[in-house]
Amino acid sequence: MIRTNDLIIAGVGIGVSILAVYLIKGQKKKAEKEAPVLEKRQNVAEIIASEPITKVTPETNSIIPKQEAKKPWVLTKGSKGKEVERLQIWLLRHHGWKGPVTGIYDTQTETLVRKRFKKDCIDRQTYDKHQMGIPIHELIKA
Repeated sequence: MIRTNDLIIAGVGIGVSILAVYLIKGQKKKAEKEAPVLEKRQNVAEIIASEPITKVTPETNSIIPKQEAKKPWVLTKGSKGKEVERLQIWLLRHHGWKGPVTGIYDTQTETLVRKRFKKDCIDRQTYDKHQMGIPIHELIKA
């Protein structure tokens, strides 16, 4: 005949065993996740793009760093971002922008820029001259 105490002892033993197995497996998974990554592999294009290319000239036998051509900062049709959003807010305040401020240089933005500045795009000099990048609350303080 099986007593109640024997069943309780057996149940506790099984429960402790299951708990021990669960904890051991959890520690193994945790150890695998925390394993240090020795080196992140990069593809060849990323390595080439990140390292400056140098040229050695035979006459001077010196290293000349490659000059990277910087693209001019221009907002044109299709441009996106915070600068375009600031331009649209500036047009809203000064020239009757109608419509949502989307942050995308679309045909409506282009039309108002043509009307105001007589050109198709906004360069950095014009953007800074008219203080388009400065939020209105900062302009009011000054």
